Amino acid sequence: MMENNEMIYTAIFQTNEGKLTYKRYTGVIARKEAWENSAAMGKASGTRLIALIPGDHPVYTYESLFEGEKPNTELKEHDVFEVVIGPRDDVYEMT
Repeated sequence: MMENNEMIYTAIFQTNEGKLTYKRYTGVIARKEAWENSAAMGKASGTRLIALIPGDHPVYTYESLFEGEKPNTELKEHDVFEVVIGPRDDVYEMT
């Protein structure tokens, strides 16, 4: 039986400059409410919430692992939402 209505989360935020930060966040068990509360917490500090993970987890970013090295900009410039649709030689139409 649960003693309280709280859960620990790892909240990952992004600044306007694209830097990732994270915080250990104690919130309610209801996921939508926890998201809204942690998003408000991020907004108050000038960041936006991008992920809310149940539990207390370490977060590794490129900057924290490769401190002082030139960032791999090729990965950062890739648009994960870009969809390229075009003709392909290996696609056949059924008639």
